[in-house]
Amino acid sequence: MFGKPEDVDGDCNARLFLGDDYGDNVCTIRCALAPNHSGLHEERFERGKGPVIIQWEVDEREKIDEEEDEN
Repeated sequence: MFGKPEDVDGDCNARLFLGDDYGDNVCTIRCALAPNHSGLHEERFERGKGPVIIQWEVDEREKIDEEEDEN
C-alpha cells in the first residue's frame, strides 16, 4: 500500500511514524483500539512465534496539525 493509510471505523486510528536507520523509508503504525480509549495507543500483530505489541503516547497526526497551524 502506498500513500496515507485509511482510517478504520471503530478504531482509534492514532498514528506513529517510524523511519528506518537510513531515513529513506517510513512505516506508519495505526492504533487499533476503540475511539476515545484511555491510556497508550496500541497496535498488535502476530510475527513468527508470537505477538508483537507496540504502544505509544502521542498521536503524530496532532503534531502535523500543530505544525500546519504555526505556518
